[in-house]
Amino acid sequence: MSPMIYEWMIRLSFGLAGLIHVLPLAGLLGRPMLERAYGVTLGEGHDLTILMQHRALLFGLLAVACFAAVLFPSWRWPAGVAALVSMVGFVLIAAFQAHGLPIAKVMWIDVGAALILGFGLLLHFKAGHST
Repeated sequence: MSPMIYEWMIRLSFGLAGLIHVLPLAGLLGRPMLERAYGVTLGEGHDLTILMQHRALLFGLLAVACFAAVLFPSWRWPAGVAALVSMVGFVLIAAFQAHGLPIAKVMWIDVGAALILGFGLLLHFKAGHST
């Protein structure tokens, strides 16, 4: 396969990972958006809403890193590892606990995204970018 095709496949994998991580940023708009996005009720008080909004912000940072990795190869290892740890970590946490359909949906999206990003990192390594 040509180096140009490798490069576009790598860029696509990071772009998709960035897109998946940018979607939760809508949660910064408040409780109704968070409840709609995750299919859950956050309950009384504001504490859980604040935690979920903080989670949305952190996902936004991962999205920025993944989008930067599309353009800057030096960002690929740190952004890729951080995004993979996030996605695989969530999958493992959810897989070993009872959960509803909304969590299962997020879990399977993360499985697919992690596979795509892992493939992109493998291509990045194969293309000679070990650092």
